[in-house]
Amino acid sequence: MAFRKIIAFFMAIMTALSGGAISVLGSTGNAPIQATERTYRYDQDKLQLGVYCFKKDGHFNNLRRWFKEAGLNFAVCLTGEQLTDDDFTWLEDNGLGVFAPRSEYYRAIHRDAIWGLDYRDEPATDAFAGLAEGLKELYEEDANRFPLINLYPMYASSEQLGEEPLFPGNDSKIDGLNADSSKYRQHVAHYISTIDSDVISVDIYPLNVEPATGKLSTYEYWLRNLDILAEACRATGRDLWVVTQAAGTSKEDGGGKRWCDNPADQRWQDYVSLAFGAKALIYGCYYGGWWDQGSHMINNAGNRTQTYYAVKKVNEELSAFADVYGDYENHGAVLFNRANPNAAGAKLGLVKIDKKYQPAVLTAAPVLCGCFTEKEGDGSAYVFANMYEPQTGKDAPFTATFPGAESITVYRKGEVTEIAGDTLRLTLENREGVFVTVNGGAEPVC
Repeated sequence: MAFRKIIAFFMAIMTALSGGAISVLGSTGNAPIQATERTYRYDQDKLQLGVYCFKKDGHFNNLRRWFKEAGLNFAVCLTGEQLTDDDFTWLEDNGLGVFAPRSEYYRAIHRDAIWGLDYRDEPATDAFAGLAEGLKELYEEDANRFPLINLYPMYASSEQLGEEPLFPGNDSKIDGLNADSSKYRQHVAHYISTIDSDVISVDIYPLNVEPATGKLSTYEYWLRNLDILAEACRATGRDLWVVTQAAGTSKEDGGGKRWCDNPADQRWQDYVSLAFGAKALIYGCYYGGWWDQGSHMINNAGNRTQTYYAVKKVNEELSAFADVYGDYENHGAVLFNRANPNAAGAKLGLVKIDKKYQPAVLTAAPVLCGCFTEKEGDGSAYVFANMYEPQTGKDAPFTATFPGAESITVYRKGEVTEIAGDTLRLTLENREGVFVTVNGGAEPVC
């Protein structure tokens, strides 16, 4: 055992120094389970937008109206009063759904608005076998509604993950070497080799602030966390769902999680998640939940906050390509200029992807590029995101070339622009991202 830990330690150091990343596959020695890819009660061929924490109380009529106006499709983690038949009818009439707690799920399982069960949040590895048995029973009851399991992020401790710590006695917080050398990868590998689910969901809250100075910073392993999960999804045919940060602790509690009450913070989290192929974005929190209540989309008084308006604005932008996005399959992401000292969330390298999926990119800036190909056709698509630390305020100019392309379509802040030819020249604002489709031409090669 000691020898294995020494080997793991040195493998982690080599990985950190080389900038490479170890595959999640084979981390446990067990073969991953391929997703069954069932058909559910929501549109699986488009980007879905949801919220975490939706409390029903006397403000509910406003809450549900604002929910729809914000471009949201579903809610997870329902609290407060039970939904009535009229509530379910309203949801169904508007094509919206919920992942309900167990009591609500079984009471209203006959309703189309019940998209699934809010099954388990952040289980440890030793719970996976029991959850797998429970999933079988639930799918036997109704194979068209799925039980949602939400996993820990990479900054959870080995104790929380249920994995043996690499450095016993020093486990109050996982560090990058510990996480990337074995523990988080093992946790995810155990999940995909034990549980037959069609989705991997995770909540990651990467945006920080120093309360005393107001200096902005980013969780340094953000990209690698998404990378591990995205690789697991690609290898097993699952969809990636990401719970993003729409809450903070900085203004009332003196904590270090910033209030993400501006479109730039929301947009950045969304496009970074999309670069790794996320099929659903879930904003945490809507109404009720954790951290400063005033930082949520709806505050304790039942009023919309700046966070609400930030999410609403970005959702309007995403809706311009939500259907088109579902026509493409993700092959991973590459970060250009990761060594730039101002690159955010980039302390660990990403799993290498086949260069045939990568465009030729010329830039001195840290630019994240998610690479996609058309599911039915020969087109390709890309998500580009500026990965400069927000504190720098720096823009990211870049040029991408797609040999043989006839035209390029750019979806940027809700506007759609057609560009003739095979070359894209853009300057991304700080925390900005874009979705790009390429029409015609062979697969781009670096």
